[in-house]
Amino acid sequence: MLNSLCWFLFVEHRHDLSDNLKDMYHRLTTITFLFRTLVEGYLYKGVFFFLIVALYFPCQSTQAVTMQGKIYKTTSKKHSARKWIKNGNAQYKRGRYEHAVKAYNNSIARYPGYFEAWDGLGNALYCLGNYDMAVKAYERALSINPNANSTLVNKGIAFYKQGKFEEALALYDKVLASEPGFAAAWYNKGVDLIALFRYDNAMYAFDKAMEINPKEDLAWHGKGYVLILLGRYDEALKFFSKAVEVNPQRAWAWNNMGITLNRLGRYDDAIKAFDKAIEINPKSARAWHNKANSFYNLGKYDESMKFYNKAVELDPLLYAGAKK
Repeated sequence: MLNSLCWFLFVEHRHDLSDNLKDMYHRLTTITFLFRTLVEGYLYKGVFFFLIVALYFPCQSTQAVTMQGKIYKTTSKKHSARKWIKNGNAQYKRGRYEHAVKAYNNSIARYPGYFEAWDGLGNALYCLGNYDMAVKAYERALSINPNANSTLVNKGIAFYKQGKFEEALALYDKVLASEPGFAAAWYNKGVDLIALFRYDNAMYAFDKAMEINPKEDLAWHGKGYVLILLGRYDEALKFFSKAVEVNPQRAWAWNNMGITLNRLGRYDDAIKAFDKAIEINPKSARAWHNKANSFYNLGKYDESMKFYNKAVELDPLLYAGAKK
């Protein structure tokens, strides 16, 4: 269409030739030049546009593939991390704490953003007696989920094991401020208060734990222990009796019940309690030692010596330190 129009203009001026032919020819040449410049300009722009399109869409496609690759890799790592958490949990339940630590660390190496991996690692390290590292693991878990009250309580228990009683108490109070019905927090607070020699406050904490969950035998035992420290043996016996009624499978609960009976002069009943503790845990040197004390108090010295020897056999350092 453009070529026809140019040709039409040219023909029209040929029929009106005059003395200004050169001038008209120059004008026509100028118009033609301008037109060609315009056409070539659009042509170059068109070519440039298609080049941009040709370059842009492959880049977009490459970026999309790269993003999909990153998403796939991240998803794959998360999936692998989850599998290691599951493995760690299984090892922990079996009491294989070192294996659990390795599993949780493998999970964290693949994806460090899972609360469960750090929390599980803290629990396994605690069971291995590595309280410093357990605290650090709990702190990482809490950085992901600051409102995990169970983890706060466990961190408090680790603090307790480190002798940081005030720090532990602050954590228990923090938990109870947001969840006053958390029985385990009240119980552990009571244990911590015993270490701080705040016996009345400790008994109150155990009472709260029992009020919330009467089937929590540890709280019954905790209050009984405080009463022993206060020399209130008759009252302590009631709480130990309730503790072993709720859960008869704790050897140390029977052991403390026997100690209470021994203090009350009920040596035969004390021996029965120690026998129950030994039945549940035959390797309890303390239970054998306390049974020997009861036989000694009954004047049965030969039997008592036999049980003292058994206690030393199980724990050669029993009488070297402050163990009783």
